[in-house]
Amino acid sequence: MNISKFTLTGYARFYRSLLRFSHDINNAHALKLTYGFYTAVNSSYRHKNPGVQLTDLADIDFYEIIRQTKVKTYRTEIQFYRAMEAVLYSLALEAIQSAHVLCVLELIAMMSDTELRFYKAFDMEIDDERTIYSLCARSLTPRRDEPGLCLIQDWNDAIAEV
Repeated sequence: MNISKFTLTGYARFYRSLLRFSHDINNAHALKLTYGFYTAVNSSYRHKNPGVQLTDLADIDFYEIIRQTKVKTYRTEIQFYRAMEAVLYSLALEAIQSAHVLCVLELIAMMSDTELRFYKAFDMEIDDERTIYSLCARSLTPRRDEPGLCLIQDWNDAIAEV
């Protein structure tokens, strides 16, 4: 398993996207959840890379940086989903603290909710070959060339119009 270490800018984008794409989440909870992911990923990274030196920010410092970082949200639910995958796949469950377990369970629930809402909206799975899923990076920081529409056909139609 390859554990990723993410930038604070990536976490800021993830936090802002939580507020945009997750239902029933408030600002304070989104900050706490993002901080939980930050500390869990750092613990996992240290576990898989013994001897590495990482400095963990205190929650108050993390919140201040995240709030002040000017970054846009993900453009699509698929980019948000791929970011959630990035967090999930960067966790070594044997390395995280018991306090992080609730964060992981909430992440899995948010992923399931996103999948369900996507299916209801488009009548297909989020990772269907007709979606942009395969064109999006599993990362907190999307590539510049990622499409801004969920379906490949819509993206192709938009390019053809230009």
